[in-house]
Amino acid sequence: MALLRQHAGKTVQLRLPLASATLIIQDDGGFSPAMPDTRADAALTPNPLAWLVSSDPAARFVAGGEDLALAKELAEILGKLRWDVEEDLSQVVGDIAAHKLVSTGSEVLAWHRKAAESIAKSWVEHWQEESPLLARPDQVRGFAGEVEQLHDRVDRLEQKIQQLSVK
Repeated sequence: MALLRQHAGKTVQLRLPLASATLIIQDDGGFSPAMPDTRADAALTPNPLAWLVSSDPAARFVAGGEDLALAKELAEILGKLRWDVEEDLSQVVGDIAAHKLVSTGSEVLAWHRKAAESIAKSWVEHWQEESPLLARPDQVRGFAGEVEQLHDRVDRLEQKIQQLSVK
């Protein structure tokens, strides 16, 4: 909240898949709803893929709007927030059920993360081996070595040409 105090009075639009909300940053760093047709200074849209595969908190939101610096700062702040879902859920369904729901949800998210990583690795392997679109690291090193050798030969040839032209 201390970081948001310096942006008091500015508006932010949170764009979710089925809804959006425009909020005003209060003097204390909190948020309050804005009037329906208020134009937002900054906009944030969750990036679902980044939530699964990225460890960068700021990458979890796509920042936009006129005040891009504010949007990026909010993306960083919101990306680092950790909601204690189990605590809040326990007040509704009880401690045991909340724990079970949260642990099951965590396992499902972990499975999705592993599946996304596995699919990405499979595509990389396919593009390197079966349908060569990407070069393997050893191929890139070999090519760089050949380019370096060619560069050395051209340098030697230029030196010989200069020596012959002087005589």
